[in-house]
Amino acid sequence: MKVGFIGAGNMGRAIANGLKKSGVCKSEELFCISASGSGAARMAAATGATVSESKKELIEQSDVIILAFKPQHLESISEEEANAAKGKIVISVLAGRTLDSMKSVFGDGPSNLVRVMPNTPSQIGKGVSTFCFLKEPSDDETSTTETVLGSLGTAYAVEESQLHIATVINGCGPAFYFRIVQLIAEIADEHGLNKDLAAKLACETGIGSLELLNQSESDPQELIDEVVSPNGVTHALLTSLNTNGMPALMRTATKDAVDRSIELSRKA
Repeated sequence: MKVGFIGAGNMGRAIANGLKKSGVCKSEELFCISASGSGAARMAAATGATVSESKKELIEQSDVIILAFKPQHLESISEEEANAAKGKIVISVLAGRTLDSMKSVFGDGPSNLVRVMPNTPSQIGKGVSTFCFLKEPSDDETSTTETVLGSLGTAYAVEESQLHIATVINGCGPAFYFRIVQLIAEIADEHGLNKDLAAKLACETGIGSLELLNQSESDPQELIDEVVSPNGVTHALLTSLNTNGMPALMRTATKDAVDRSIELSRKA
Protein backbone atom coordinates (compact mmCIF):
# COMPACT_ATOMS: atom_id res chain seq x y z
CA MET A 1 0.00 0.00 0.00
CA LYS A 2 1.43 3.36 -1.08
CA VAL A 3 0.62 6.20 1.33
CA GLY A 4 1.27 9.87 0.71
CA PHE A 5 1.34 12.61 3.35
CA ILE A 6 0.49 16.19 2.48
CA GLY A 7 1.84 17.84 5.61
CA ALA A 8 4.39 16.22 7.86
CA GLY A 9 3.79 17.52 11.37
CA ASN A 10 3.61 15.49 14.57
CA MET A 11 0.50 13.50 13.62
CA GLY A 12 1.64 12.86 10.07
CA ARG A 13 5.00 11.60 11.30
CA ALA A 14 3.28 9.45 13.94
CA ILE A 15 1.18 7.74 11.26
CA ALA A 16 4.18 7.28 8.96
CA ASN A 17 6.27 5.84 11.79
CA GLY A 18 3.44 3.51 12.75
CA LEU A 19 2.98 2.28 9.18
CA LYS A 20 6.72 1.62 8.87
CA LYS A 21 7.16 -0.07 12.26
CA SER A 22 4.08 -2.27 11.85
CA GLY A 23 5.26 -3.47 8.46
CA VAL A 24 2.18 -2.14 6.67
CA CYS A 25 4.37 0.01 4.42
CA LYS A 26 7.96 -0.24 3.29
CA SER A 27 10.02 2.94 3.10
CA GLU A 28 9.63 3.05 -0.67
CA GLU A 29 5.83 3.04 -0.27
CA LEU A 30 5.79 6.25 1.78
CA PHE A 31 5.71 9.71 0.19
CA CYS A 32 5.58 13.14 1.80
CA ILE A 33 5.57 16.84 1.15
CA SER A 34 5.27 19.85 3.45
CA ALA A 35 4.89 23.58 2.99
CA SER A 36 8.29 24.53 4.37
CA GLY A 37 10.07 21.33 3.41
CA SER A 38 11.52 20.84 6.89
CA GLY A 39 8.70 18.59 8.11
CA ALA A 40 8.97 16.38 5.05
CA ALA A 41 12.74 16.19 5.52
CA ARG A 42 12.26 15.01 9.12
CA MET A 43 9.70 12.40 8.04
CA ALA A 44 12.03 11.18 5.30
CA ALA A 45 14.93 10.93 7.73
CA ALA A 46 12.84 8.97 10.25
CA THR A 47 11.05 6.59 7.88
CA GLY A 48 12.93 6.58 4.59
CA ALA A 49 9.92 8.17 2.88
CA THR A 50 10.40 9.83 -0.50
CA VAL A 51 9.95 13.61 -0.58
CA SER A 52 7.74 14.34 -3.57
CA GLU A 53 8.35 17.27 -5.92
CA SER A 54 4.73 18.45 -5.82
CA LYS A 55 1.37 17.63 -4.27
CA LYS A 56 0.10 16.41 -7.64
CA GLU A 57 3.04 14.05 -7.98
CA LEU A 58 2.52 12.74 -4.44
CA ILE A 59 -1.19 12.11 -5.05
CA GLU A 60 -0.41 10.28 -8.28
CA GLN A 61 2.19 8.14 -6.49
CA SER A 62 -0.14 7.11 -3.65
CA ASP A 63 -3.09 4.77 -3.09
CA VAL A 64 -4.05 6.58 0.12
CA ILE A 65 -3.56 10.31 0.67
CA ILE A 66 -3.37 11.65 4.22
CA LEU A 67 -4.05 15.34 4.80
CA ALA A 68 -1.97 16.37 7.81
CA PHE A 69 -1.38 20.10 7.34
CA LYS A 70 -2.96 23.13 9.02
CA PRO A 71 -6.78 22.97 8.67
CA GLN A 72 -7.09 26.47 7.20
CA HIS A 73 -5.02 25.40 4.19
CA LEU A 74 -7.47 22.78 2.90
CA GLU A 75 -8.62 25.07 0.09
CA SER A 76 -5.01 25.35 -1.13
CA ILE A 77 -5.53 21.98 -2.84
CA SER A 78 -5.94 22.88 -6.51
CA GLU A 79 -8.49 21.41 -8.91
CA GLU A 80 -5.68 19.65 -10.77
CA GLU A 81 -4.41 18.10 -7.54
CA ALA A 82 -7.93 17.09 -6.50
CA ASN A 83 -8.52 15.45 -9.87
CA ALA A 84 -5.38 13.37 -9.37
CA ALA A 85 -7.05 11.78 -6.32
CA LYS A 86 -9.67 10.05 -8.48
CA GLY A 87 -10.32 6.52 -7.20
CA LYS A 88 -8.11 6.98 -4.13
CA ILE A 89 -8.92 7.16 -0.41
CA VAL A 90 -8.33 10.58 1.13
CA ILE A 91 -7.93 10.60 4.92
CA SER A 92 -8.01 13.89 6.83
CA VAL A 93 -6.70 14.57 10.32
CA LEU A 94 -7.49 18.28 9.91
CA ALA A 95 -9.18 19.43 13.11
CA GLY A 96 -12.64 20.88 12.58
CA ARG A 97 -12.80 20.27 8.82
CA THR A 98 -16.01 18.46 7.92
CA LEU A 99 -16.55 15.84 5.25
CA ASP A 100 -18.60 18.38 3.29
CA SER A 101 -15.70 20.84 3.32
CA MET A 102 -13.43 18.06 2.04
CA LYS A 103 -15.93 17.19 -0.69
CA SER A 104 -16.10 20.84 -1.77
CA VAL A 105 -12.37 20.61 -2.50
CA PHE A 106 -12.05 17.05 -3.86
CA GLY A 107 -15.48 16.59 -5.44
CA ASP A 108 -16.65 13.08 -6.28
CA GLY A 109 -13.31 11.85 -7.59
CA PRO A 110 -11.88 10.02 -4.56
CA SER A 111 -13.28 6.56 -3.86
CA ASN A 112 -14.06 7.84 -0.36
CA LEU A 113 -13.24 10.63 2.06
CA VAL A 114 -12.43 9.89 5.70
CA ARG A 115 -12.43 12.32 8.61
CA VAL A 116 -10.35 11.27 11.61
CA MET A 117 -9.89 12.49 15.18
CA PRO A 118 -6.64 10.95 16.47
CA ASN A 119 -4.94 11.72 19.78
CA THR A 120 -1.44 12.37 21.06
CA PRO A 121 -0.72 8.87 22.48
CA SER A 122 -0.61 7.91 18.79
CA GLN A 123 3.02 9.06 19.00
CA ILE A 124 3.84 5.91 20.98
CA GLY A 125 1.42 3.54 19.24
CA LYS A 126 -1.14 3.78 22.05
CA GLY A 127 -3.52 6.17 20.36
CA VAL A 128 -7.29 5.98 20.02
CA SER A 129 -8.80 7.37 16.82
CA THR A 130 -12.41 7.91 15.85
CA PHE A 131 -13.32 8.21 12.18
CA CYS A 132 -16.20 8.55 9.73
CA PHE A 133 -16.68 8.13 5.98
CA LEU A 134 -18.37 10.47 3.53
CA LYS A 135 -20.33 7.59 2.04
CA GLU A 136 -20.96 3.94 2.83
CA PRO A 137 -17.52 2.34 2.54
CA SER A 138 -16.66 -0.80 0.66
CA ASP A 139 -15.02 -3.64 2.55
CA ASP A 140 -11.67 -2.66 1.02
CA GLU A 141 -12.08 0.98 2.06
CA THR A 142 -12.95 -0.04 5.61
CA SER A 143 -10.03 -2.47 5.79
CA THR A 144 -7.55 0.04 4.37
CA THR A 145 -8.66 2.82 6.72
CA GLU A 146 -8.57 0.55 9.76
CA THR A 147 -5.10 -0.67 8.77
CA VAL A 148 -3.75 2.87 8.45
CA LEU A 149 -5.30 4.06 11.72
CA GLY A 150 -4.44 0.78 13.45
CA SER A 151 -0.80 1.73 13.08
CA LEU A 152 -1.48 4.42 15.71
CA GLY A 153 -3.26 2.15 18.21
CA THR A 154 -6.99 1.45 18.05
CA ALA A 155 -9.67 3.02 15.86
CA TYR A 156 -13.46 3.16 16.01
CA ALA A 157 -15.99 4.17 13.35
CA VAL A 158 -18.65 6.72 14.33
CA GLU A 159 -21.19 8.89 12.54
CA GLU A 160 -19.93 12.38 11.76
CA SER A 161 -22.66 13.81 14.03
CA GLN A 162 -21.09 11.83 16.90
CA LEU A 163 -17.60 13.13 16.24
CA HIS A 164 -18.02 16.21 18.48
CA ILE A 165 -18.59 14.15 21.64
CA ALA A 166 -16.05 11.57 20.48
CA THR A 167 -13.53 14.39 20.10
CA VAL A 168 -14.07 15.38 23.72
CA ILE A 169 -13.47 11.79 24.84
CA ASN A 170 -10.53 10.63 22.75
CA GLY A 171 -9.19 13.91 21.38
CA CYS A 172 -9.32 16.01 24.56
CA GLY A 173 -9.07 12.98 26.85
CA PRO A 174 -5.27 12.89 27.15
CA ALA A 175 -5.21 16.48 28.45
CA PHE A 176 -7.95 15.58 30.94
CA TYR A 177 -5.92 12.69 32.34
CA PHE A 178 -2.75 14.78 32.38
CA ARG A 179 -4.59 17.48 34.34
CA ILE A 180 -5.88 14.92 36.86
CA VAL A 181 -2.33 13.66 37.46
CA GLN A 182 -1.09 17.23 37.74
CA LEU A 183 -3.75 18.10 40.33
CA ILE A 184 -3.11 14.94 42.34
CA ALA A 185 0.62 15.74 42.44
CA GLU A 186 -0.02 19.32 43.55
CA ILE A 187 -2.44 18.24 46.29
CA ALA A 188 -0.14 15.45 47.46
CA ASP A 189 2.70 17.96 47.74
CA GLU A 190 0.51 20.05 50.05
CA HIS A 191 0.14 16.94 52.22
CA GLY A 192 3.88 16.31 52.41
CA LEU A 193 4.42 13.76 49.63
CA ASN A 194 7.04 14.55 47.00
CA LYS A 195 5.31 15.90 43.88
CA ASP A 196 7.31 13.77 41.43
CA LEU A 197 6.63 10.60 43.40
CA ALA A 198 2.94 11.48 43.66
CA ALA A 199 2.76 12.00 39.89
CA LYS A 200 4.31 8.57 39.31
CA LEU A 201 1.90 6.96 41.77
CA ALA A 202 -1.06 8.64 40.08
CA CYS A 203 0.14 7.81 36.57
CA GLU A 204 0.89 4.14 37.26
CA THR A 205 -2.29 3.69 39.30
CA GLY A 206 -4.25 5.14 36.40
CA ILE A 207 -2.56 2.86 33.86
CA GLY A 208 -3.23 -0.24 35.96
CA SER A 209 -6.79 0.71 36.85
CA LEU A 210 -7.80 1.54 33.29
CA GLU A 211 -6.19 -1.62 31.96
CA LEU A 212 -8.12 -3.62 34.58
CA LEU A 213 -11.34 -1.95 33.44
CA ASN A 214 -10.48 -2.52 29.79
CA GLN A 215 -9.86 -6.23 30.32
CA SER A 216 -12.67 -6.83 32.79
CA GLU A 217 -16.20 -7.94 32.01
CA SER A 218 -17.34 -5.82 34.98
CA ASP A 219 -18.71 -2.31 34.50
CA PRO A 220 -17.06 0.68 36.22
CA GLN A 221 -19.51 0.68 39.15
CA GLU A 222 -18.78 -2.97 39.93
CA LEU A 223 -15.06 -2.24 40.03
CA ILE A 224 -15.67 0.83 42.20
CA ASP A 225 -17.62 -1.36 44.62
CA GLU A 226 -14.61 -3.68 44.89
CA VAL A 227 -12.50 -0.78 46.17
CA VAL A 228 -15.02 0.93 48.45
CA SER A 229 -15.49 -0.17 52.04
CA PRO A 230 -18.48 1.25 53.98
CA ASN A 231 -17.39 4.47 55.68
CA GLY A 232 -13.81 3.87 54.54
CA VAL A 233 -11.28 6.20 52.92
CA THR A 234 -12.46 5.61 49.34
CA HIS A 235 -16.06 6.10 50.45
CA ALA A 236 -15.10 9.47 51.94
CA LEU A 237 -13.27 10.47 48.75
CA LEU A 238 -16.10 9.56 46.36
CA THR A 239 -18.80 11.01 48.60
CA SER A 240 -16.94 14.32 48.72
CA LEU A 241 -16.47 14.38 44.93
CA ASN A 242 -20.16 13.73 44.34
CA THR A 243 -21.51 16.15 46.95
CA ASN A 244 -19.12 18.88 45.86
CA GLY A 245 -20.36 18.84 42.29
CA MET A 246 -18.04 16.62 40.26
CA PRO A 247 -20.84 15.08 38.11
CA ALA A 248 -22.32 18.51 37.34
CA LEU A 249 -18.88 19.95 36.62
CA MET A 250 -18.09 17.11 34.21
CA ARG A 251 -21.37 17.64 32.36
CA THR A 252 -20.78 21.39 32.10
CA ALA A 253 -17.19 20.97 30.91
CA THR A 254 -18.26 18.36 28.34
CA LYS A 255 -21.04 20.60 27.00
CA ASP A 256 -18.66 23.54 26.72
CA ALA A 257 -16.16 21.41 24.82
CA VAL A 258 -18.82 19.95 22.48
CA ASP A 259 -20.18 23.45 21.81
CA ARG A 260 -16.68 24.66 20.96
CA SER A 261 -16.12 21.71 18.62
CA ILE A 262 -19.36 22.52 16.79
CA GLU A 263 -18.41 26.21 16.59
CA LEU A 264 -14.97 25.44 15.13
CA SER A 265 -16.48 23.13 12.51
CA ARG A 266 -18.87 25.87 11.43
CA LYS A 267 -16.06 28.40 11.14
CA ALA A 268 -13.73 26.06 9.25
